[in-house]
Amino acid sequence: MRAFLGVGLPADVREAIASAIATVRGLHAPVAWTAPRNLHITLNFLGDISPERVALVERSMRVVASGIEPFSLTPEGGGAFPGTRNPRILWVGFLEPLELVRQLQQNMENALSGAGFPREDRPYHPHITVGRTRGALPPAWGERFVRALSGKRFDAVPVSSFALYESRLGPGGAVYTPVCDFRLDRSGRREIREEREP
Repeated sequence: MRAFLGVGLPADVREAIASAIATVRGLHAPVAWTAPRNLHITLNFLGDISPERVALVERSMRVVASGIEPFSLTPEGGGAFPGTRNPRILWVGFLEPLELVRQLQQNMENALSGAGFPREDRPYHPHITVGRTRGALPPAWGERFVRALSGKRFDAVPVSSFALYESRLGPGGAVYTPVCDFRLDRSGRREIREEREP
């Protein structure tokens, strides 16, 4: 199955973000906008994995979840990857402090690397993907998107767990289904070290 690890957003936050980007959505640019029901925070994209690998991920993630205490994130403002001049990914960002979500993602990377998954080749930047471009955009469109979200702050997102999601493409777009939920726990280790070959 095609899978990723992530954090779902409360319904009111999803609706508020959808409302905030409504003005730029109405400009009819070549952008595939994320359906509000699908808005989430990706922690690690796994790609296509076999049932045996799913079980391995579940075991590894239970250990990871036991090492981080629950926290919260506050979405604010927007940006684009790789930049606003030629954006491919449009996103909503988060206010600092981000130490715990970065620690969670790093522990996840270490555990997955020890289980044979490749490491990400880019630094982790927590965000909510709201759209992906599908062609050339009008001049300064990326800057307009960022201005539309400038100064907009949304309700805090409580992070008491994360989930393994299955991603399926359907006639109405992607459908994300939680496969397994991992509750964060204040006890346990704060850092999962990468397993090394003997």
